[in-house]
Amino acid sequence: NKDTLLNYCAPRATYHKIDDPGMFEQMDDRWTELTSDVKDSKKHQGFWEHEFLKHGTCCEGHDTEEAYFKLAMRLKDRFDLLTILRASGIIPGNYYSIDSIQKAIKGVTRAVPNLYCNSDPNNPRM
Repeated sequence: NKDTLLNYCAPRATYHKIDDPGMFEQMDDRWTELTSDVKDSKKHQGFWEHEFLKHGTCCEGHDTEEAYFKLAMRLKDRFDLLTILRASGIIPGNYYSIDSIQKAIKGVTRAVPNLYCNSDPNNPRM
């Protein structure tokens, strides 16, 4: 319930790579690093490092990589965005207003999502 974006709350934080095979498998299956293959993803973990340093460092009570990612996966399971959007008649391949997408998501999560348009699909933002 803050009025500011919670990003990079611990600028000096470091990322500890996931080395537990079970946790890595869950992460690779449910929060896939799409910019690299599994071998490079396991070795470098750049996407997960970015997500943890940007958002995980702001997640009070979940200040380890494992705790943060487990929480994120639970939230992902609880709020399946594709199911939420489909229930409002919003399906991939069509065009919708940002307002209609926000309204559908807020109706279930009770929070306004932070959406943005990517003008260059060849250079996605993380």
